Amino acid sequence: MLINIESKGLMLLRTNWLRFCVVLLVLILLQVILSGGFGFFAYMVFSIENLPDIEQPQTSRFYYHNRELMTTQFVENRTNVSLDDIAPELVWATIAVEDRRFFEHNGFDLRGIFRAAFQNLRGWQITQGGSTITQQLAKNLFLSHERTWQRKWNEATITVQLERGLSKEEILELYLNTIYYGHATYGIEAAAQLYFDKAAAELSLEEAALLAGLPRGPGYYSPFIDEEAALERQKGVLSLMVEEGYISAEEREKALTRELSINERPALSRESNYIVDQIIYQEFAEISKRDPELIQQGGLSFYTTIDPHMQSAAERLLEEGLHVHGKDEEGVTQPQAALIALEPRTGKIRAMVGGRDYQETMLNRANLPRSPGSAFKPLVYAAALEKGYTAAHTFTCEPVSLQEEGMANPYEPTDFGGGFHHRDLTLREALARSCNITAVKLNREIGSEATVEMARKLGIKSPMEPYLSLPLGSLEVTLLELTAAYAALANGGYRVEPVLLEKATDSHAETLIENSPQTVKVMDESVAYIITDILRDVLQPGGTASTAYLLLERPAAGKTGTSQAHKNVYMVGYTPDLVVGLYIGDDRENPLEETGGSLAAPLWAEFMKEASRDISSRDFERPGGIIEKTLCPETGLLQYPECTAAGQEELFIKGTEPLQDCAQEDCPHIETTPWWHWDSWWGW
Repeated sequence: MLINIESKGLMLLRTNWLRFCVVLLVLILLQVILSGGFGFFAYMVFSIENLPDIEQPQTSRFYYHNRELMTTQFVENRTNVSLDDIAPELVWATIAVEDRRFFEHNGFDLRGIFRAAFQNLRGWQITQGGSTITQQLAKNLFLSHERTWQRKWNEATITVQLERGLSKEEILELYLNTIYYGHATYGIEAAAQLYFDKAAAELSLEEAALLAGLPRGPGYYSPFIDEEAALERQKGVLSLMVEEGYISAEEREKALTRELSINERPALSRESNYIVDQIIYQEFAEISKRDPELIQQGGLSFYTTIDPHMQSAAERLLEEGLHVHGKDEEGVTQPQAALIALEPRTGKIRAMVGGRDYQETMLNRANLPRSPGSAFKPLVYAAALEKGYTAAHTFTCEPVSLQEEGMANPYEPTDFGGGFHHRDLTLREALARSCNITAVKLNREIGSEATVEMARKLGIKSPMEPYLSLPLGSLEVTLLELTAAYAALANGGYRVEPVLLEKATDSHAETLIENSPQTVKVMDESVAYIITDILRDVLQPGGTASTAYLLLERPAAGKTGTSQAHKNVYMVGYTPDLVVGLYIGDDRENPLEETGGSLAAPLWAEFMKEASRDISSRDFERPGGIIEKTLCPETGLLQYPECTAAGQEELFIKGTEPLQDCAQEDCPHIETTPWWHWDSWWGW
């Protein structure tokens, strides 16, 4: 009985073994047919012309002016490079680990197929495909990653088309630009930058081996996730390279002893910021309208004028330098701010920040029209100097009632706080102390149209009407255009067009946009210099920006501004090499309870000092048409030698200086000589 049971057991075992062998043979044949047979059939039928166009999304990059990467925009983080721009060690490592017979087969490797068939038998489903590099490329370029018979058929036909239409080198180049290396990164160039901060051409043997091991399982072998597993995988790749004869055992050991300098895991910068938005929606608007996906997928390169140090300083200033009042109903921190820094001679924008935190609010306040307050006054004074007025011209600061056409009630301006100086002020003192009455009277005398014309000449494009209240910022302008207008005062009278984007190229390095500095002479250099000299007094004791005096250790000029009800405050100023505009305001127009002098000026000076640390300090160059005279403070005329008052030095455009001295105006500071002192007649 026992013998019978054993005999039946042996028979059953033999039967199951036969079934196993039959199933194995069938599966092997199916695998061969699927990958090889389909491939042979496809080889006879299909050609490369049947393939759809190969369009891989590529990363677009934004660069600082020094060509350092600022940020990226992408669907897939990818930068295509030629095979010649990839380190040979990476190519060898990839072939060794992915497809050791790549240069021998025609797209299908039967040895790999048999190996995969056995693994599939064990699991009774298709879990491995024994895919070659060409098959993987076919799948990555044109197919999904599902494991079905239909997908295998499609893969086989495309594989044949690729092998027939492309050289092995072209296939390898496409593959290395397509494969996934983890962390939203595709292609070896982007991977080399991500993990080692270098180009693919610069990879060492040990770096190449680590990267070549990633595509099989980037979630397991990424050094950002598990460095120990990554190094173990690297060791295996190096061993395969020895087996295939790409390197020697000695080279393998040396590579394993060299320390890898792996980047810290970055928060991959694919976020927009105020600069990116400005380029996309302003500078690049016409092109992006025609192809909305071009920036996200086109592999473009944007070369900006932004200086990384200045930009970082500006962002830090607005994030940390302002006291937080709270958040509004939309959860946005208030007050908000914006900053523009540009070169006065070229218009190149070196820093642009449109708010305290882009992730919290994407509104770019540098482009938002707001009342500039008294920061608009220098334009009025420049227009007056062009009409022959001088810095010594005087106006009385006192209550005034002005009638303007179209207004039912008279216009009655006051100085800050509602008061008046109740005395004569020169234009120099009036601008330095920001006297509203003098500015309004001056605007009326020269004609408000002249002020509007000056604003237009300096590049301000915002809507503007010739109102008497223009000097006080009654009409809104953007911080960007106001800052650019001040550039003409700093550079000797040239209007500049702000430049943020110097150049944009496509994925083939073909130029799409190229911007160069554009300057137009719009103001006499002597006018620009005298306004600048007056605005230097603004930063001195007694000026409205005197809080900046001790912070800034170089020649500078500027003007503060505070809008009606303190809703916005400004400081716009410059050195010979940098113009900086700063705006602070509440988005809901709640009053700030501070002024441009107390709030904006110190922050402006702090930024200017940090931004200019690598710029040599120099003074503004005085043009040849400027002369300097000593004036009697009582009469405003040339000081007579016998006048005992403390004389005041003043600058004039040659030909506008006073010709009379104070002796001819009965100056009280000149002692009258009695007639009987006859000896004085003879000069004794």
